[in-house]
This record gives sequence, C-alpha cells and structure tokens, in this order.
Amino acid sequence: LKDVSFVMSFAGATLGNALIYVYPALMFRGAVKKMGDKATKGLKTEVKVALANAALGIAMGAVGARM
Repeated sequence: LKDVSFVMSFAGATLGNALIYVYPALMFRGAVKKMGDKATKGLKTEVKVALANAALGIAMGAVGARM
C-alpha cells in the first residue's frame, strides 16, 4: 500500500458519520429508556425518529463509501 490517504479519509469519514448521526441517536434512546415510565409518548416517538435519522446517516455513509 503506497498511499495511506484513502484509508485515513475513509476511517475519518466513517467516524465522523457515526459521531454526527449514530451516536447521538443511541445516547438519546438510552436516556429515554432510563427514564422508564416518566418518558412521555412524544419522547418515545422522538426516539423512533432519531433512530430513523441514524439509519439514514448509515445509508448516506454507505453511499459515500461507494463513491
């Protein structure tokens, strides 16, 4: 392997994608789950939206990796 820049850019883009889309959604889900019965119906719905956003982020990352 002569040029490591592709590997470094791929790793950076993957970590950046996870930091922006995936980890916040997982942390929010954990926080709402920790609330237990105190979580409102709106918060539980928002968890689904956040997880859908994380899935969209993963899909965009996969598209970016293919380019």
